[in-house]
Amino acid sequence: MCMACGMYPTGSSWTIANPTPLAAASFNNLQAFRYHSSWVHGGPNAIGTTVNIPLPPHTSEDGFLYAIKEVVLPILEDFKPDIVINSAGQDNHYTDPITNMNFSAQGYAELTALLKPDIAVLEGGYSIEGALPYVNVGIILAMAGLDYSHVREPDYDAAKIRQSPDVSESIKQVADTILSYWQQRQHIQTQVQSKANIFERQRQIFYDTDGITETQTEQVKTCTECGGVWQIDSASDRGQHILAVHIPFFACSDCQDMGYRWYEEAELDRFDFKFLQDRSTDKYNVHGKI
Repeated sequence: MCMACGMYPTGSSWTIANPTPLAAASFNNLQAFRYHSSWVHGGPNAIGTTVNIPLPPHTSEDGFLYAIKEVVLPILEDFKPDIVINSAGQDNHYTDPITNMNFSAQGYAELTALLKPDIAVLEGGYSIEGALPYVNVGIILAMAGLDYSHVREPDYDAAKIRQSPDVSESIKQVADTILSYWQQRQHIQTQVQSKANIFERQRQIFYDTDGITETQTEQVKTCTECGGVWQIDSASDRGQHILAVHIPFFACSDCQDMGYRWYEEAELDRFDFKFLQDRSTDKYNVHGKI
């Protein structure tokens, strides 16, 4: 299971959106969640395995820890993962310049102690001096089973960053809703899969470091035997246009056949390149105009 603690929906959740033996839980900023989210409970073949928990602005450590205790830990107990990974985003800190959350190093250490991750990897976090040194020390001490009670930021003031009663009530309502989705995931997945053979979604991604806007049209085959084959039709505002086909590990024969058919039928007068990644046989193919 992957636990993503950053404030924006990232690749951590998307990586888990289709393969069925995995699960992801993610804390997200409610405002970013409304803008970015799609397939928020997992892809059509993995409904319920992606648990996005949208937290309101100014959520403090009380809110994060409430969500861990009331949503994430019950899901862990039910799912019984072999390994837990903390995708440790730190842009939820009260000093972060681009978010409006109120998490602290002490809260993050306690979250880590509750979660008991086997692995922690760093993600976002933009308060280089005010947050990262203290949060990372808290994570390391908690994972090592050492005392983290003295980890404090120099300007830490619990009263100043405490969340309001309205925020607490909002988090409680979100937690109840999210946990109910998890408990009903098998029924919801059956309903979703009965509606279509191919599911499609569209999204735009802006890469701020290079100023590139990408438009994606993604299709996933409904499948009860495996994670489902999927393809991405991707075009950038700079003119490039590609098709990528992905066949997952342990793909069934129907999904393997459809993946190769999608790849072979894609015409290079439409695409600059077409790619095929067949993870079931460890094959990788690419064809392009040049």
